[in-house]
Amino acid sequence: MPFRDITFLLIWLYLIPVSIFRPWIGVLAWYWLAYFVPHGLTWGFARTLPVAVGIGGATLLGFVMSKERKPLPRSPVTYFMLACAIDFTLTTIFAHNRELAFGKWEWVSKVLLMTFVMMSLFQDRVRLRWLYMVAALGLGFYGFKGGLWVLMTGGGELVLGPEKSFFEDNNTLGLALGMILPVLLYLSREEKRRWLKWFLRLTFSLSIIAMIFTYSRGAFLGLLAILSILVWRSPWRMRFGVTILLAVLIGAPLAPDRLWERLGSIAQQDSAETRDQSSASRLEAWQTAWKIGLSNPVMGAGFRALQNADLWLRYFGEGYFKAYDPHSVYFEVLEEHGFLGVGFYFGALISALVILRRLRKRWRNDPDHGYISHYAEMLQLSFCPFLVSGVFLGVAYFDLYFLLLGTVAVLHELSRVAETAAMPASAAKEGPRSVVRARPIAVLSRPRRRPRHA
Repeated sequence: MPFRDITFLLIWLYLIPVSIFRPWIGVLAWYWLAYFVPHGLTWGFARTLPVAVGIGGATLLGFVMSKERKPLPRSPVTYFMLACAIDFTLTTIFAHNRELAFGKWEWVSKVLLMTFVMMSLFQDRVRLRWLYMVAALGLGFYGFKGGLWVLMTGGGELVLGPEKSFFEDNNTLGLALGMILPVLLYLSREEKRRWLKWFLRLTFSLSIIAMIFTYSRGAFLGLLAILSILVWRSPWRMRFGVTILLAVLIGAPLAPDRLWERLGSIAQQDSAETRDQSSASRLEAWQTAWKIGLSNPVMGAGFRALQNADLWLRYFGEGYFKAYDPHSVYFEVLEEHGFLGVGFYFGALISALVILRRLRKRWRNDPDHGYISHYAEMLQLSFCPFLVSGVFLGVAYFDLYFLLLGTVAVLHELSRVAETAAMPASAAKEGPRSVVRARPIAVLSRPRRRPRHA
């Protein structure tokens, strides 16, 4: 009896009408499917259900009819993301291989569309927290599960993501867990329920173990970066640092030799004699992507450009390992969309980081809107693994990356609303002072003397 399949089918069928009448819940359901991937945990007919089409279509229908939808946040992040959507469409129209590019454009467009819907419906503190919680617990489930599996088995095999997900392989799972670590930690800090607070912290710890045993060198570098920043920013940095050091000293002798060989190979990639095939082919892809970007600075060559063998022959020559993705966010955007696309793409990221820095300082210790500063710092840290691991992974259109970018624009809008709400109060305080300043002027002005003959 396919109990899992029937249970998931009933939940899915229930969520479809709910998504029509409450489209913001439909958005949560969409990200629940994307990050928890419940259909990937079934064993029968539920694996082939059109789950994304059902929830996504119902959510869009409800969004069109909803009175709760608001204009997109007036933020530079929003404008850059809209520019990316337009640019991606144009580069697909003029792509080197339009048929091959269209499939990826369709997928990326769905991700961006649902991100814009989220930005319209989630301009609310409570809904925003629900969104972060869905992402944290959905991805955190695989960190929790993977960490337990490592402790039970010794970690001799790779920790992988669920099937039918965008983080199925070990590299993308490691990146996703690295980006969600700050979300787990910061949600636990503001959580009032003790059981959930400790569950989030336990998931945080087990996700670190799962990241290490993905055996992904890019994920390991991202983990090293995020843990270093967390230790440095923590008010208990000595306690935090000592805890990590003790965990390493205790766990290092128990780790399999395969892990040390994998981590040790990072230092061997700077020499052509010791470089492995994976790194050598990656360097070939970077070189080819750079030449494609130089030859097509405005439009690039379209999505999946490096999957075309004729482009490899034209820009690299014979003798390459294989035609594949560039394994770098930076070169991926360059060869697919040119320098113009690079400007739009990283313009969104840079403007997001600038906004987050300002929000973190502006609302720090504010009794009513301190959560904006809290979430801003959380998002700053979440982008760090993406920037580091993205040097070695082709994840430019990562679902989680666009979600976090969209929430930056939402936070920016919430901050603008908070500033507007605070303006009348400040004006009321300054009003009496302006009257006091005006009174001496009236006193100093002399009255005109009446003529003597009068």
